[in-house]
Amino acid sequence: LVIDALDGVTEQDQRLAGRIEEEGRSCVVVINKWDAIEKDSYTLPMMEKELRAKLYFLDWATMIFISAKTGQRVEGIFPLATLAVEQHQRRVSTSVVNEVLEEALKWRSPPTTRGGRQGRLYYGTQVATRPPSFTLFVNEPKLFGDTYRRYIVRQIRESLGFEGTPIRLFWKGK
Repeated sequence: LVIDALDGVTEQDQRLAGRIEEEGRSCVVVINKWDAIEKDSYTLPMMEKELRAKLYFLDWATMIFISAKTGQRVEGIFPLATLAVEQHQRRVSTSVVNEVLEEALKWRSPPTTRGGRQGRLYYGTQVATRPPSFTLFVNEPKLFGDTYRRYIVRQIRESLGFEGTPIRLFWKGK
């Protein structure tokens, strides 16, 4: 996804980014015309923060700032795109997935309802690639809220990588 650094994220860019995420495609966000921006030591982090806020649903995508005019960092696009495609097609064994889930459960257990019922995560397995998809077998999917679901995705990403590709989770009850 190529974004003009001078224009920032346009409505069309957001629509394209939404389609990328919906269709489960791998992605590298390329910010072009970086040479035309007045820079100081805070410009890059501030610009990245602003872009990520507008493209929050592509928070997993790698970002690179380039200048097509001067050729600055253009050669870095293809290694990032190749990595994103490799991660998109990567398969992880069930034992490794379960080690990651076990570690995640040690750090933060599933939430408990007011009635005292707690979600239990039995095991997980990768069921597909393109994008990497995992099925998690639990006692009751409704007991796992959005916050905990995002936590599990974050733990999988931090432990196993999957840079530049979305991760899909399917929660199966007994």
